[in-house]
Amino acid sequence: MNKGFLILLVTIILLLPGCGFKDIDKRFLVVAIGVDQGVEKKYNVTLKLIIPTTLTEPGKSNSQLVSMEADSISEALELMRSQVDKQLDLGHAKVTIFGKSLAQKDITKHIDWFIRRRGVQRIEYIAVAESNAKEILTTSSKSERLAGNSLILSFGHEGTESSFIVSEYLYDFYERLLEKGRDPFMPVIKIKDNNYEINQIALFDKKKIRLILDPNQTRILNQLLYKRPDFEIRVIEEKLKFSLSVHKYHYRYQIHRSTQGQPTIDFDVRIKGTAEESEEIFFHENWGEIEQVAEHFIENAYLDLLTSMQKMNLDPLGFGLRYMATQHEGDKEWEDWKSLYPQVKFNIKVKLILEGTGEIK
Repeated sequence: MNKGFLILLVTIILLLPGCGFKDIDKRFLVVAIGVDQGVEKKYNVTLKLIIPTTLTEPGKSNSQLVSMEADSISEALELMRSQVDKQLDLGHAKVTIFGKSLAQKDITKHIDWFIRRRGVQRIEYIAVAESNAKEILTTSSKSERLAGNSLILSFGHEGTESSFIVSEYLYDFYERLLEKGRDPFMPVIKIKDNNYEINQIALFDKKKIRLILDPNQTRILNQLLYKRPDFEIRVIEEKLKFSLSVHKYHYRYQIHRSTQGQPTIDFDVRIKGTAEESEEIFFHENWGEIEQVAEHFIENAYLDLLTSMQKMNLDPLGFGLRYMATQHEGDKEWEDWKSLYPQVKFNIKVKLILEGTGEIK
């Protein structure tokens, strides 16, 4: 090998910079991020940091909260670096929570920052705090083994599997912000008896919160979004009250546009389940009548939810996207749908099959 070339190669190698790698013991792993409206500045940003420990017993999770007000999220992070002795690593953040007051304004620029920020995962869960995000991050469940794990298990369905909990990812929310015909949403987190309560959902237009559903409406929307079975329906009519445990669930819908009549969206819902906790034993009664009463109750509940979202011009289920996918009119499709959606009539047809009354003969 040429001696001059060898000397040049060694010189280049010596001048190459290092990779800047920092050991894990010199990093603070951020597990959750909270963004609130500031008091003196524009933002109040809170980070929940893991403190490693050899114990993984319930109630033994160790964490540290760092909070800072600033006029930008980036500036708040930079200021927080002066409060800790290790590098802040956002790559392990699993949950981001926005304060309600912030989400009631234009949230697009905040979401855009998280999408563009290096190190932030797009698969993290996002949610709205009923009061403020800092309060949510301050609370730790007594059963928690690792810092922030209660929220992660709740949204990931690895622990609890509740029909009231609707999970949303950062990437999906961002896509819904940009996509025509499908509106974004976030679950709402509350504090009750020093525990998390997640049984509501906030619906957004393309900028801010427009409607917060009650728990029963949230459960129905969860069914419509993901078609998951194994949930409960409380049927309450004048002469009949019972809980229906659903084992099989499926639905489909069609959008019908008439040149003369009113446009309609026709739902066909199929449910199989068992009646439980009835106030009166009806083992010998006609199950067909019981099914009809339950079908009527469920149809009204679905209709109430769909019309409530329609009045606010919200479409988290993507009716507009389906409409545009089935038309062949180019850019005119979206303009047509915006005029059609407020006029749509929902027709709900529920077919319920009872597999048992829950009573022992």
